[in-house]
Amino acid sequence: MKQTILLIALLCCTLTGKAGTEAISESDSLLKVLQTLPRDTMRLNVLNRIIRIEQNNYQCIQYSDTLMKEALQLKNDKYAGMAAYYHVLYYYNHSNQDSVSKWLTIMEPHVRKSEIWDFFFDARRFQIDLYTYNEQYELAISEAKRMKLQADKQNCTRGVIAAYQCLSNAYIGSQRWDKGIESLEDAYQMLTAKENPVVRISVLSQLVSVTKEKKDNKKLLKYLQELESALNKHISRNPSLKEGFADVYLFNELFYGYYYLNIHQPQRAYLHLLKAEKYLNEDTYFMYKVLYFDTYAKYYQEIGEYTQASDYIDTTLTMLKADFPSDYAEQLLEKARIWKQAGQSEKAIPLYEQALTIKDSASTALSNTQMELIKSKYNIEKTALEQERQNNKTQLIYLTFIFIILILLFIFMSRLFMVRKALKHAENEIRKATETVRKTNEIKNRFLSNMSYNIRTPLNNVVGFSQLIACEPNIDKETRQEYSNIIHKSSEKLMRLVNDVLDLSRLEAQMMKFQIQDNDIIELCKEACYMADARNEKAGIKVLFTAETSSQIIRTDTARLIQALLSTLVYPDEQGSQQERTIRFIASRNGDMLRLRIINSPLAEHTFASQETIIRHDINRLLLKHFGGNYLINDKTPEGPEIVFIYPITPESK
Repeated sequence: MKQTILLIALLCCTLTGKAGTEAISESDSLLKVLQTLPRDTMRLNVLNRIIRIEQNNYQCIQYSDTLMKEALQLKNDKYAGMAAYYHVLYYYNHSNQDSVSKWLTIMEPHVRKSEIWDFFFDARRFQIDLYTYNEQYELAISEAKRMKLQADKQNCTRGVIAAYQCLSNAYIGSQRWDKGIESLEDAYQMLTAKENPVVRISVLSQLVSVTKEKKDNKKLLKYLQELESALNKHISRNPSLKEGFADVYLFNELFYGYYYLNIHQPQRAYLHLLKAEKYLNEDTYFMYKVLYFDTYAKYYQEIGEYTQASDYIDTTLTMLKADFPSDYAEQLLEKARIWKQAGQSEKAIPLYEQALTIKDSASTALSNTQMELIKSKYNIEKTALEQERQNNKTQLIYLTFIFIILILLFIFMSRLFMVRKALKHAENEIRKATETVRKTNEIKNRFLSNMSYNIRTPLNNVVGFSQLIACEPNIDKETRQEYSNIIHKSSEKLMRLVNDVLDLSRLEAQMMKFQIQDNDIIELCKEACYMADARNEKAGIKVLFTAETSSQIIRTDTARLIQALLSTLVYPDEQGSQQERTIRFIASRNGDMLRLRIINSPLAEHTFASQETIIRHDINRLLLKHFGGNYLINDKTPEGPEIVFIYPITPESK
């Protein structure tokens, strides 16, 4: 929050005039002219112009002292008031609150005589903004209201607008966003076509900053366009000020970047970031640099480059850590959101915890500060009341006031507790939803990866040879039969692949329907061997089954378990059909688990590795896992590659 207030304050400093190269050259020329002038109003005017150029360095104070001395000698209240104003501005830029108050007191009597109320209310605004920056929000609000009444009395529109801007800063700083925005919009409504362009730019800049924080994209674009128009019009009339307004141009381009990132148009945002880079230099204010890196972080987050986004956030964290704890916490939350969006919750959670701890501390400190300010203000009022009235009514008002403050504080703390509780609940819900989405995406990705190019080969065979048979009526009978056999085999392979992929997807999603029965595992193994022998008549595989345990009853889906066993006893495809091989199939028992070893299984060999064998391994593994067992592959045994089925024995058979 302090970052937002400082941005607005920096804008105010920038808009009062930041000397560029041309202006410095003009200053040198004016100094030469000054030496030739007598002590009169013309000399005061030249001094005034020099101070406006040099206002950001210590020479400003020297020239302002000279202007004050000579104005007093000439009894010129206008330039004496202006000299005091420049002192206020200089000390405001250096955050010296006491000196600002001192020179504002000196300035006021000269203002009343010379009627330079616009400058006086600008100076009052600097003083009140320092209260806000130092988190003296209640004092800032009180003084801003007094300033508005005074500006209304003097019929000074610029002063009323400045008062609304001060109220907005104080309300926003104390988290009263609705009142802050309302005050800013009141200031905006008071702008006229004849209004000082610098005031218009100042108000629009505040509106841009606030609507960005509230993520009101429609209003943000509106105010950005108006700000850009006002800025370009002002610079077109005063070209020498362009370099001095570089930070305002930088501000405008960066917030255009935020707008396009908010509406998910990162490429357009990037164009504005490139424009912003042209205005970035060594003299750029600290907080604008923070804003620049933060915008880049959001850009890389939007395009999915999460590491680069995190690096830019780290830069802002380094810059904010020492003096801006609440904004440092906000940037930590932003970094946590980046890693959460990247799917790395293990990095995000510690950042959330650290940020919430800092925010809690900052909130507690702010509450304590505000309480101290309220107490301080109350004591002052109490003293004034005691001097005016020494009676029981004063004491009663005091007790009532304290009681109301305590009730409001209790309501505030209760509300804060409820909000934190709601935020924590929402965070947990978001984390659960994120985990669900992640698991769903994993299931989907596995399913899509299984639908590989292996399905295309048999499909191409079916389509291609079907077209040959259809388009070539003169094919001889033997060739036609050969083509038909290829189509038949390809169709079977395609059907087998599709069925395997569907089975795998159902198993992964835990949606497979099973026909559960009690069966003797030894009989199931023998049946699988019988089916394998039938399949291996021409393949050259011989299966030797050995049962090292007696009959054991298990609960399983008979058809699917036999299918899993059979897949390990035959060649995965036709390429190994002529290879001679002996498979040893051993059934044994180890405690409460059955152990089925298939030694020298072609399914476990790297030679036959393919998408189809990978899918089959996954199906077997998930099937065994569903029934509480395990599926192991070991291709480095001396006897040849081995597959082991581990299956639990039903309680009845124990």
